[in-house]
Amino acid sequence: MRLRAPAGFGLLALAACSSSSSSPSVDAGSPAPLVATRPAEAPVSPLLLGTGGFGYAVGSAFPGAATPQGLAKLGPDTTGPWGNAGFLHCAGYWYGDDTIQGFSHLHLHGTGVPDYGVLGIMPLPAFDASRTTMAGYASTFDKASESAVPGAYAVTLRNGGIRVEMTATTHAGHHRYTFPAGTATGHVVLDLDHHLASGSVSAEVVDLSSATGAITGSLRSQGGLSGGFGGSTIYFAARAARPWTSALVWAQGAAPAAGAHAQGTGVGVDLAFDVSGGEPVELQVGLSFVSTAAASANLLAEMPSFAFDAEAAAAAADWARATSVVQVQGGTAAQRAMLEAALYHLFLMPTVQSDVDGTYVGIDGGTAKAQGFHYVSEMSLWDTYRTLAPLLDLVAPERALDQVQSLVAMSRASGFFPKWPIGDGEAGTMIGASAEVVLADAYVKGVRGFDAEGAYQTLRAAAMGATDPPGGRGGRDRVVPYMQLGYVPAGPSGAASSASLTIEYGQDDAALAQLASALGHAADAQALSARLHGWQKLYDPGTGLLWAKNPDGSWATPHSDGTHESDDFDEANAQQSVWGPWYDVAGLEAVMGGKAALVSKLEAFFENGKADYDAIDWSAPTSLGPHGAGVLRSYYWGGNEPDIHAPYLFALAGRPDLTQRWLPWIEQEIYAAGADGLPGNDDAGTMSAWLVFSMLGIYPVPGTDRYVVGAPAFPRATIAVQGGAFTIEAPDVSATHVYVQSVALDGKPLATPTLHHADLHAGGTLSFVMGPAPSAWGQGG
Repeated sequence: MRLRAPAGFGLLALAACSSSSSSPSVDAGSPAPLVATRPAEAPVSPLLLGTGGFGYAVGSAFPGAATPQGLAKLGPDTTGPWGNAGFLHCAGYWYGDDTIQGFSHLHLHGTGVPDYGVLGIMPLPAFDASRTTMAGYASTFDKASESAVPGAYAVTLRNGGIRVEMTATTHAGHHRYTFPAGTATGHVVLDLDHHLASGSVSAEVVDLSSATGAITGSLRSQGGLSGGFGGSTIYFAARAARPWTSALVWAQGAAPAAGAHAQGTGVGVDLAFDVSGGEPVELQVGLSFVSTAAASANLLAEMPSFAFDAEAAAAAADWARATSVVQVQGGTAAQRAMLEAALYHLFLMPTVQSDVDGTYVGIDGGTAKAQGFHYVSEMSLWDTYRTLAPLLDLVAPERALDQVQSLVAMSRASGFFPKWPIGDGEAGTMIGASAEVVLADAYVKGVRGFDAEGAYQTLRAAAMGATDPPGGRGGRDRVVPYMQLGYVPAGPSGAASSASLTIEYGQDDAALAQLASALGHAADAQALSARLHGWQKLYDPGTGLLWAKNPDGSWATPHSDGTHESDDFDEANAQQSVWGPWYDVAGLEAVMGGKAALVSKLEAFFENGKADYDAIDWSAPTSLGPHGAGVLRSYYWGGNEPDIHAPYLFALAGRPDLTQRWLPWIEQEIYAAGADGLPGNDDAGTMSAWLVFSMLGIYPVPGTDRYVVGAPAFPRATIAVQGGAFTIEAPDVSATHVYVQSVALDGKPLATPTLHHADLHAGGTLSFVMGPAPSAWGQGG
């Protein structure tokens, strides 16, 4: 598709700055704010925002009952027009579905791979042998009856008209089922074989006690991520509020029969209850990775009695405390709904794994006890280091400390830092050594209380050691040729996605240099800072892009077209990947021929990306998603990590007015307030954190204490920080007033579009004057 230059804003010729690093000047004919082609949508419940979308635009948001970072995530697992397609059901639920296949107790949020969705439960008006599997007990549901609020989920099943309600604590879930008047007997099926697409369950065990109303057991779950290490054993201890009238069990394909124990595979239970008096059936379920006794202790500690409404209110209060760290005034209804959903998504992962007494199962399989912190897992570090981890460092440092201490504990147990820990194991998914960025970002922003020096020595051994450390190098497994050549080579002796891995190693080096400097290791910091430029060896002046090389320096693949994915890259193409080394802006300017050339190329990247989005047919049937909305993007892709920072590169290259121009378009075109309101997988809150930062008007440079100043979306926002409150004021901001005219920090003019963490965490006020046209503010930085 041909590049369309914006009216009155001719693209600067590369030749004009081929030998100059001078900053481009403001064009007096700069265009009015960009107008999104996406039609306005009526906001859905914030917990349902991001549960829809299609193709590469699926948000995979979790809509069920949970507490902030809680292990227990109770929610519906659905199916519909696309069956159980894994890419739609990574969190179990897809907004376009019409059938619930049960409610399970563990889920992920925003991932691109399904996992968990285990320990299924389903109320039924009647039971027979045909109802022992998801296909047999599934029910359509009344969409209008669905309620998803922080801490609670409810829906009415069409099969029997049963009202389902659930709430949660950190380690336990509470189910309440109300059967229609006139129903004599209600049934509840507990399905230990329940799992999401591509998953499996084995070693299932269940025991019942009619005398105490207790149900205990365990299962081994393997999903798309946890299958990488053999899966996790999950223990549960449940109890019913009143006695059941009969119990049937089954396993190994046998017919249901009266009993109190079952084990093997395909294990399930049917409990029958007298509901003739209209009393609801209630069950509570405690969870643990340690033992059934620990699951029981978790349940008793967090749900000492059957008090559903009080538990739901407590969960809602927990969410209110967590999300109140950012408060805004003004804005449109859609903007407020989008921000509310984004703030909620920030606290779904990582997930607390340690029990109420601190005990947890480490990634080495051994048990340990967290002293003074919560041990957390479910960390999608390649994604979250970019936005979520920096946001937690700013607004929830105690949760950031939990994450850092947990990573340190994992490194001590295994000898290396993980890339994607889930449950009690390490999935090893994605590339690079992103834990380095997370730890550095936390430390340089004042998160203390962990063994930073010990962590650094482990990271240094993996990243800089001449020989492999005893625990291995983790995500630095290709660092030896990287140290020798300056890049990770492709080929039989190299690595897949080697160009992307080179970019990631540069980011890791940049962050580790910051940590080394902060800890007083000046020589290490200097060495790491020197080698982070190695990506430049992959730059091809002929195409203006990065490409993989063989060990001998020859190109590894044909590279005439940078718009298609190739083996050179991971989750990106060459057009998107060339902007990856934003930790080396000076290097980007140098290889591209100066600031103006960089800006020109970046403008073309965004204009081509906008043309892709402009081609979407928003009138297409919603069951399929708008035509073109979920396709793979060739240029700017706001729904995937490698280039999500790209709008802020304009500011770092001396053109903050272009950052200001593109941000509102992204927030209106790529994000929205509907079920398809996320631009792609939320990746454990990464995309939501991008939106929070961008709407506030600041954006983090990962692994450093720096922020880029963008353009606020609200007239007033308040951020809870260590020093009290940091206020961001932009009283003139509107749909037409998107350009920054001036900025002041605590009354003092800010000359450049950058801030440091120290400017924020002590509290204060950042004041913006906004206008309808670009200004010279921040130019030439």
